[in-house]
Amino acid sequence: MSVFKIKIWFTACSLSLLLLAGCKDEVKEFENPYTGGKLPLGLKFNTASFIEPTQGSANDVVTVSIIGAEKYKTQLHFQFSGEEAEIVSIVGDVVKVKVPAAGSSGSTSIQIGDQIFFGPQFKVFGKISDDPYFKAKIGANNTIYDAYKLKTGKYLMVGEFTDFNDKGIVLAIKKIAESTYEGEIQRTLQLGTGVVSGYLSAVTSSTNDANIFVAGNMSAFDLRGPVKNITRLTSLGAIDLKQVDTYSSKNGGTTYPKLTVPVFNGGTDAPIKRIFHFNNGIIAVGGFKYYISHRYDVGRTFTYTSGNATLTGYRDSLVRDSIPIRQVVRFKLDGSLDNTYHFSAGTTLEGGNGNILDAVMQADGKLVLVGAFSKFDNKAAGGIVRLNTDGTVDDSFQVGKGATGYITSINWNSTTQRFVLTGVFSSFNNQSIQNILLLKADGSIDDTFVSGNFDSGYPSFAQQLSNGLIIVSGNFKKYNNVRRGGFVVLSPQGGLAPGYNTLGELTGTINRVLEERNKDNKRSIVLLGSFRKFDSQAVQNIKGLVLED
Repeated sequence: MSVFKIKIWFTACSLSLLLLAGCKDEVKEFENPYTGGKLPLGLKFNTASFIEPTQGSANDVVTVSIIGAEKYKTQLHFQFSGEEAEIVSIVGDVVKVKVPAAGSSGSTSIQIGDQIFFGPQFKVFGKISDDPYFKAKIGANNTIYDAYKLKTGKYLMVGEFTDFNDKGIVLAIKKIAESTYEGEIQRTLQLGTGVVSGYLSAVTSSTNDANIFVAGNMSAFDLRGPVKNITRLTSLGAIDLKQVDTYSSKNGGTTYPKLTVPVFNGGTDAPIKRIFHFNNGIIAVGGFKYYISHRYDVGRTFTYTSGNATLTGYRDSLVRDSIPIRQVVRFKLDGSLDNTYHFSAGTTLEGGNGNILDAVMQADGKLVLVGAFSKFDNKAAGGIVRLNTDGTVDDSFQVGKGATGYITSINWNSTTQRFVLTGVFSSFNNQSIQNILLLKADGSIDDTFVSGNFDSGYPSFAQQLSNGLIIVSGNFKKYNNVRRGGFVVLSPQGGLAPGYNTLGELTGTINRVLEERNKDNKRSIVLLGSFRKFDSQAVQNIKGLVLED
């Protein structure tokens, strides 16, 4: 081992001996820290002729130019997006490789021992691809949380965005947008400025879209208020307003005008996550503890002098009333509290001992809640519970002990009659199940679905399509040891759906999946969420795809 000298001058000066001995200089020697480093292999991709062709399907043979490849022909490994490929031949610098069955779009690479060299991008064709009719190429500039289909066939999309497909430059788009399924902005609704601060996490409507309801974290809509996290819009999209008497207008006569306020006089003390319309009411779910309403008829009378006259004046006060509630509340359509829902003897029920992370409502009005709770209304509940139409726990829901951990998302498919759940758990109702499962309508486990292993992360969202395929997203890197970065399409049995896992990584997560048929009558989906890159393309929180049946 070579040795080199580093001169470090130590000043060994003792104050007590300074005048007698002066200072002494010392020289120390150290080993070279770079000795033993790995020598360059002389191996690299030929930038003059990278790869031919640049796209193809599973089992296609691709030619790659790699300088120095023949020297390492018995040691060289070739990968497509981390998946090992069969090397057909190596002659000189020409390497022929076969696209693996589990290959997906993204970077190619070569590996010798523990040294990796990244090469060109390669597009893998499959049964899933960009929808040619999708028009929201620019997308939304921030998260999309929810979407709701109106009777017109158009969608209301809500979230944290302040622009959508660059259409907000002309007319403001703030946290809510009307769009076609293909992502083309519409201007038929009078949404005004939307929510200036805060965000919208949920949207629904009453029967026949007579009114639209939006909820999230907001104190005003279209600069009108007061609003406490939920409000009602007209069928045309404008905030629904009315005039009310104040203390001054009631007592002072026509000199004092009435006050214009939202028709929906109700809300919560904390943000709302989900809302549902059922039986002429709106059920909201979130982390709140109080129902909030406003009184406008409170004030006081005072006297004052003007010249020699003594006059009477009136001063209005805005009073905010609150009633304890826990995580679930039912509003009447005017915002007043329905204290027959999730109440007992005039008192709200206890709710969960942890956060509710998601919820879904069945057609019969029963509400299924999931999250990080082990009890709900003082009953054992392993992260999942179903409520009857009066808000009480439905003991007939056959989830047993539920999950050992917590559940992050739940979705229901009316065609397959299945719930799909994701989360961080290792068992469900005493069965070993990892992070994702299907439940039947009665809450029992669908044993035909067998979950695989997620590596380096967990699924945070899943939704089953009407053909049984399951779209899954999260922060995972692999599924069943196959490279699937943040996005995977599963079969109804839980395996990788053949031909549907060729797209590259998703950077971010999905919040909603819309499903329709496109203009070619092919099955298409629209992904909504918080993601910036997908399949090696820059995207902004919305993406349209087509799936071959």
